[in-house]
Amino acid sequence: MQLCLRRYPSFTNLGTWVVRNIRGGKTLSTHSLGVAGDVGYPKTREGRRQAKELWDWLIEHSEALGLCELHDYAYRDPKQPESDQTAYGRGWRCSRAEGLKGVKIFTKTDNAGSFGGAWLHFELEMDLAKDAKALEAAWRALPKPNSDKA
Repeated sequence: MQLCLRRYPSFTNLGTWVVRNIRGGKTLSTHSLGVAGDVGYPKTREGRRQAKELWDWLIEHSEALGLCELHDYAYRDPKQPESDQTAYGRGWRCSRAEGLKGVKIFTKTDNAGSFGGAWLHFELEMDLAKDAKALEAAWRALPKPNSDKA
């Protein structure tokens, strides 16, 4: 989380470790395991641009960073009817496929909740989530996204 906040100073830590159930569910959230985090961004065009930039960068480097899952709650599918402006979001999961092939576009009836939320939710594999030094080394070894802006 701190690495995201250093790269994007206008972003905020909305939560990492907290013992709780999945929203609306009866099983523990990945936040309870200490492997998940929510990073908020300003509800501005620049905030959204940076969130998209981080989304792309995290997926591009998902293997090196031990990323297992990523949600973008403010994504609106451009294929939706013009009459439906709701941002149902999108989610990436390493078990689906590598890169953008692992992205699922959420719909009105199949989504992760939190429509239009101005944050990204991420989940890391346990080994890197437990080893802050290894995660930071992996992060720093990667090229910065749009290094002229980030």
